[in-house]
Formats: sequence, structure tokens, C-alpha cells
Amino acid sequence: MEETDINNRRYYSLMVLGIILPFLLTPFLSFIFISADQSFTYRLVCSRFLIWGVFGLMLLHARYAEVQKFLLWDEEPYGISFYIVAVVGLYLLILASGMVAQIPYLLGFREKNAMMHKMQEVMRQYPLLLVFTAFTAGVTEEFIFRGYIISRLSLFFSNKYLPILISALLFMAVHLGYHNISELIFTFLFGLIFGYHYQKYRNLKVLIIVHILVDLIATLPRVHHR
Repeated sequence: MEETDINNRRYYSLMVLGIILPFLLTPFLSFIFISADQSFTYRLVCSRFLIWGVFGLMLLHARYAEVQKFLLWDEEPYGISFYIVAVVGLYLLILASGMVAQIPYLLGFREKNAMMHKMQEVMRQYPLLLVFTAFTAGVTEEFIFRGYIISRLSLFFSNKYLPILISALLFMAVHLGYHNISELIFTFLFGLIFGYHYQKYRNLKVLIIVHILVDLIATLPRVHHR
């Protein structure tokens, strides 16, 4: 019985480590490979590859440390009608979230999102970087924040909504670098909507598709306008 308890504690400790791993690895790898004297374009491109590196290390952690699948929940298969309805429905919900996120601006909070403006300028010059950035965010963030984190948090809490809430807060936290309250509100709502959808339907593919579309569509008009 004692050995079983030790194995259980080790198992859950490794999953907690996996949950905080991206928040430990990202700044560590950034410190090694990125410096302030490098061009913004280089830092942006390098940061995208570092995200893939973190994702790869998490895959290894799940496989060799936890000794289990990265996605604890099997993907549920659906027909084409599900994907059409889900893509449209999720996109409309994200659009509504973007409107809600503008409330601080309407109340007079005029924050300058310098980071986003710099990213848009670089992507205007390098359209392929826009596609790569959207694809990177869509795949890695959905696998990590929905696929990995929510399924593991669900083992810790009997309340099924707490994993969604915690995952949404963590998703919001990784966007603190934008220093923009509207962006934080938007990413929190984004995390809640996608987290609930994943928990209910157990399908990550549709979330990846919508996430990529959201990033592309939200950025493209600004790129062409400028």
C-alpha cells in the first residue's frame, strides 16, 4: 500500500511538473538563444522555433517521464457537418469575445500595444512568417493548453469546470508580454471557450483549425492596411 502511495505521488508530481514545464522552459530557452541586441525579426522567428522546442520537450516528458500518452483523452471522430458547425460557431464566439475585450478601450483605457504593432510590421514584410506564426500558435497552444493541461488537471479536481478555468488563466498568463488589458481579457475568454469545447467534444483538430483561422484573419487586414 505504501509503495502504491509513493507511485501515485510520483505520478501526480510528474504531471504537475509537466503543467508548469512550458512556463519554466520558455524563459530559460529564451535567455539562452535570444538577446535584446538582436533584431526584432530574428527574436520573433527564434521565439516561434523555441515554442516548437518546448512542445517537443513536453512530448518527451509525457512519453518517458509520465510514461503515458500526451493526450490523455482519445480524439472523438466526427463528420464534416460537425466541423463546419463547430468552426463557424467557435469563430463567432471568439469574435464576440473580441468585442467584449474592447470594453476597457471604450471606457477610456488607451493602451499602446507596441509588441503587437512590431509583430504586424514584420509580418507585413514577411507574409510567410504570418502563416508560420499562426500555424505555430494554433498547433502548439491547443496541444499544450487544451490537450495536455486540461486533461491532466481533470485528474486533480472533481469539479469539471476548474480545469477549464485554470487552463484559461494560464493561457492568459503567457500573453502578459503584450502589456495590454484587452489582449488579456480576450485570451482568457478564448481559453474558456476552447477549454469548454474540448472538454465536451474531445476533439482537438477543430480547435487547431479555428485558432489558426482566428490568428490569420485577425492579422491579415492590418497587414494589408498598412
